[in-house]
Amino acid sequence: MPPMSPNRIRQIDQKLNQWRAQHPDAASRRAAYRAMVLDFTLSSMSLENEPVDRQRLQARLTRPGR
Repeated sequence: MPPMSPNRIRQIDQKLNQWRAQHPDAASRRAAYRAMVLDFTLSSMSLENEPVDRQRLQARLTRPGR
C-alpha cells in the first residue's frame, strides 16, 4: 500500500476530529458504534455469501438491559 499524502492525512484527521466533537463522551461513542454494528455484520455476511435477514440479526444483536 502506498504511503498517504499529507493532504489525505489532514482529511482523515479532520473527519476524526469532527466525529469526536459529535461524540464527546464514552457513552455517545458506544451508542454510535452499536448503531453501526448491524451494518458491519450484514456487510460481512453478504461478502461471505451467508443468508442474512436484517430483522433476525437485529433481534440477536439486541440484548435486554442494553
